[in-house]
Amino acid sequence: MKYVFFSLLAIVLTLLNSCIDGEEEVFIKADGSARVKAVYRVPGIIFSAEDAEELRTNITEEVEKEKHLKLLTNTVEKENGTRVITIELETDNMMELEGALAAHTLGVKPSKADKMLHAIMGNITVNLKGFSADFTREVDLAPLLEGQLGKSGAAMLGESEFRYTVHLSSAVDESNAHSVEDGGRTLKWRYRLSECGQKPIVLHMVAPIPLPWWVYALVIVAALLLGWGAYALIKKLKVFKKRLETSSTGA
Repeated sequence: MKYVFFSLLAIVLTLLNSCIDGEEEVFIKADGSARVKAVYRVPGIIFSAEDAEELRTNITEEVEKEKHLKLLTNTVEKENGTRVITIELETDNMMELEGALAAHTLGVKPSKADKMLHAIMGNITVNLKGFSADFTREVDLAPLLEGQLGKSGAAMLGESEFRYTVHLSSAVDESNAHSVEDGGRTLKWRYRLSECGQKPIVLHMVAPIPLPWWVYALVIVAALLLGWGAYALIKKLKVFKKRLETSSTGA
């Protein structure tokens, strides 16, 4: 009996070590719009088919509440005993994402799926820093890991990790990224889940403010109006000067 118990425990630990995985990739354009693709893998032994369906429903409902978010992909599939969660979103304005998908519904006890969604999304804060935007995202997985695996469960996750990549249209001013590539336009973070039971994941960067296309259009229109106004003023001054010269000659 003891042998069977330890054999099962070894199988569970192997599954946890190899099957929990997450990868997110964010593409931020110069006009302030962005696209996000996230893929998470969770063992089916801790995330059932019912949990998966509830998560899909929660994602749809939560995104619908955010006017700056559009849901492109929302699937949960089973591959060799693992639930593969794929979420793809786009936004027309990155500056409006502060606090998006961070809070649980008030007065409602959060389910396992709800806790998972809000834990992996984390909390986003955006502050202006001169002509740059200061983005910070904090993902606290400790409550989720403790609830699913026990108080010291995170330590069993071995090499399992979450990876984050952000692609910018221009070089970053500063960041805490683990690696920076492409002349400062690609930032990468890697966090082992075995360490996430003790401290949250923090993604931080300061980058030039991404502006919507209509801001540039307004600047161009304003410049054209100013140019036309200056031309009209100069033309009127020339006519006025000519009249003065004519009056002086006649006198």
